[in-house]
Amino acid sequence: MKGELWVAIYGALTGTIAIALQIRQWLVDRARLKVEGAISIVNTDKMRVVLSISVVNNGCRPVNIRRVGALLAKESVTVPQGLSPQGRAEELKKLQDLWEYSELTLFGGRDEKPIYLDPDGGHHVWESPISKGLKFLSESKEDEQTGRAFVELTSGKKVFCTFLLLNDDQWPPLGVAQNQLASKSAV
Repeated sequence: MKGELWVAIYGALTGTIAIALQIRQWLVDRARLKVEGAISIVNTDKMRVVLSISVVNNGCRPVNIRRVGALLAKESVTVPQGLSPQGRAEELKKLQDLWEYSELTLFGGRDEKPIYLDPDGGHHVWESPISKGLKFLSESKEDEQTGRAFVELTSGKKVFCTFLLLNDDQWPPLGVAQNQLASKSAV
């Protein structure tokens, strides 16, 4: 009887340890995404404002990204072309009543193949020029306005991030080349 008791205790301990290791492995052995967004002013031959969304896979499993986007206020809902002014106004009103927000899609939504991200540091960056009239769904944080962007995996899971929005006085003048702006400031 004494030997059977030790075998039972040994079995209970090793079984418990095995279950604990499996749970730990399940928690650790997955994709862990770090998503960051930023709006920046890019100086080339013309100054332009760009929204950048970057994602890094810090986990142990690869992931496939289906879609990348940013949330827009419902005032930025796009209306199909070819409607009369009255038809556009009616369609815009219907869309704004239906949706709480709209989306600016940086990638996906047009039958594109998903982007594959390697584990342990695989990364990708999406950039899209934006205009001053685009209104992001915004939140206030410590006297700063932030927008929200997301990366959607092929599993349907969305990972969100926030980014700082530009104030009206931070936008560059429209259509001004960089050398023209430099010559104006030198005068």
